[in-house]
Amino acid sequence: MREVIIVGAGLSGLSAAYYLKKKGIDALILEAGERWGGRIDTVYAEGNATPVEMGATWFNEQHTHLVQLLRELKLPHFKQFQKGVGVFETELHQEPQLFQIPDSEESSYRIAGGTSKLTDALAHQIGQDQIVLGSPIAEVTEHRDYIEVITGKGNRFVCRNLLITIPPFLILSQNISFDPPLPGEVLSVMASTHTWMGDAIKFAVEYEAPFWRKEGYSGTVFSHSGIATEMYDHCDSEGTHYALMGFLTTAASSLSKGEREARLIGQLTRLLGQEAANYLSYTERVWAKEYYTFADYGKFVMPHQNNGHPLYSKPLMDGKLRLCGTETSPQHGGYMNGAVSSGLVVAQLTINKVRGV
Repeated sequence: MREVIIVGAGLSGLSAAYYLKKKGIDALILEAGERWGGRIDTVYAEGNATPVEMGATWFNEQHTHLVQLLRELKLPHFKQFQKGVGVFETELHQEPQLFQIPDSEESSYRIAGGTSKLTDALAHQIGQDQIVLGSPIAEVTEHRDYIEVITGKGNRFVCRNLLITIPPFLILSQNISFDPPLPGEVLSVMASTHTWMGDAIKFAVEYEAPFWRKEGYSGTVFSHSGIATEMYDHCDSEGTHYALMGFLTTAASSLSKGEREARLIGQLTRLLGQEAANYLSYTERVWAKEYYTFADYGKFVMPHQNNGHPLYSKPLMDGKLRLCGTETSPQHGGYMNGAVSSGLVVAQLTINKVRGV
């Protein structure tokens, strides 16, 4: 019997397992997908192998748990480039507004080499043999002294403590069976909890050189009318690979990849000049098409709605089950720091329980 099983190998699950291992407790992680990292995914673009973020990207100095974890793992980070002229587009028939971004603004940071350096480092610390990929859970049953978990493939695992890091709404949408059922008040909150990144469409356009910097642009674009709603400079920390990265409007999910690419390049050319059309590659991720990341709410749910709800901090199944994840974190819910903070808190609670504190 395992002391601890963690469901989900995203940043929350990996962080929880890392903090548990630091205290001598090995946790087995069951991951539904075929890779660890969850909503963190650094992809190397096809043109010049530029590392581009299709998931979580930025953090700041207030995200203290994440910053401390990066220090422990000896992972360097660098300041997001933002100096220069920004572009704000309101209507297609109107001239875009230009604004100056001072370098003195509160800085955002990125992890050198890509955000996946963090999840890869955690997986290495935990031990890759402790992560079972392709194992979505289907049933969770409480027994007197343990919890039984059955995966969609019919594999059986038992543990004294179960930590579920699946976004709360996806626990419902994936029809995971709980015996006894989860409390009605918890299910009600889950049904209206926003899943961070779930409905996002991220893109990156790779270039041979950062032409926008040479023209005095910061790479920052905001638009109320184009297919890209926001965009930022996405060059690497060494200054050897160059890209722009941002978000497409959610309505663009109805278009084909080719249509999205064509409309985006048209918008960039209109706003930044003809050089924007001379790109090396286009990369995208439509997170709404990822089964283990998004499901249709069937109603309007606001961004970050119910993230960090107090009910998520309460133990379930007589203390054998705890929910964990960035959506459950009362501190910076919906951000990487929320994921790390939640993993740390739940790991410490589990350590105290194991040790009878």
